[in-house]
Amino acid sequence: MKVLVVGNGPGGVELAKNLSRTFDVALVDRENVPHYSKPMLTRYIAGLVGRERLFPYSTDWYERNGIELALETEAKLIDRGRKVLITNRGEFQYDVLVLATGARARKPGVDGAEHILTLRSLNDADRARELVEKNGEMLVVGGGFIGLELAANLAEVGYHVKLVHRRSTFLGLDEELSSLIQERLEGMGVEFYLNADLLRADPGGVSTSRGYIESKVKLCAIGITPNVEIARKSGIHTGRGVLIDEGFRTSAKNVYAIGDCAEYNGVICGTAKGATGHARVLSDLLMGVENRYDFEFRSTVFRFGDLSMVIMGSTRGRGRWLEENVKVFTEGERVVGAVAVGNLRRAFSLEEKIRRGPRVSDL
Repeated sequence: MKVLVVGNGPGGVELAKNLSRTFDVALVDRENVPHYSKPMLTRYIAGLVGRERLFPYSTDWYERNGIELALETEAKLIDRGRKVLITNRGEFQYDVLVLATGARARKPGVDGAEHILTLRSLNDADRARELVEKNGEMLVVGGGFIGLELAANLAEVGYHVKLVHRRSTFLGLDEELSSLIQERLEGMGVEFYLNADLLRADPGGVSTSRGYIESKVKLCAIGITPNVEIARKSGIHTGRGVLIDEGFRTSAKNVYAIGDCAEYNGVICGTAKGATGHARVLSDLLMGVENRYDFEFRSTVFRFGDLSMVIMGSTRGRGRWLEENVKVFTEGERVVGAVAVGNLRRAFSLEEKIRRGPRVSDL
């Protein structure tokens, strides 16, 4: 069976790796370099890791693992009748096609947006690193995972960092946990401008609902837009993402979708960990092994400078501290989520229990 994967991000490369010993696997990607670690780009911009550390696999690795890799190859259209992917470099046959096209950074819809960088690719990171090294400062728009990580990493090495966020809380967390993050980053030197809406930008800074904030280098990290264009052009059903069922099947026969381009019941995973989780389950399914992905349960590890945090499940219930560094969230008698601060081993031991919806006394 010929499996064709479109996209060389965390989901695409994980799927290709898992299937290459069983099937004939080809992977096409529009970038000109092999797979690199997007979660490490914020550390690369800050100079905490060198460029070579971003690449876990060489081009030789693909060949050794029996994966046909076609770089600088942009997917244009899926000819579903002939089972052919049409690209700028010719046609690729498939028996099974997997869309792992990822997402792009959401751009701010304000006047002067051309003065604001975004971060999604290695080229984006190269440009941001060049400018921050030249100017010694950055203003980050957005208090999500990428924005907070970038701000912390830049502050850690001594850059002047400002962060603008339209809310007073972060990451869907409550005020107590959000304050913990803010206090830790403020201790590193990050200046926060909260409850501030971005209004416009110019070369010297940004105008917000809280006034004008100066910074020559500005980067927006306010979310993602799934790359669904090829699916849409090919007549495959899309919403925000490519619509899939619990087995990652799209509306087209023999076409699947995983990672940030995929949408299940309104959920888009949005993390590298989620994308690799999709890939592992789909590889089992394609090899005839029964498996299931829990789309509703989030589990994400993040580091803000020297502060590590694991967010598991839902954090919208009532919160209480189970122990010094673990806060659990309940709905009725059941635990539906938890946040572990600085204790990754304890977090991982809790995760499987929390997936089962235990009582607090069971933890």
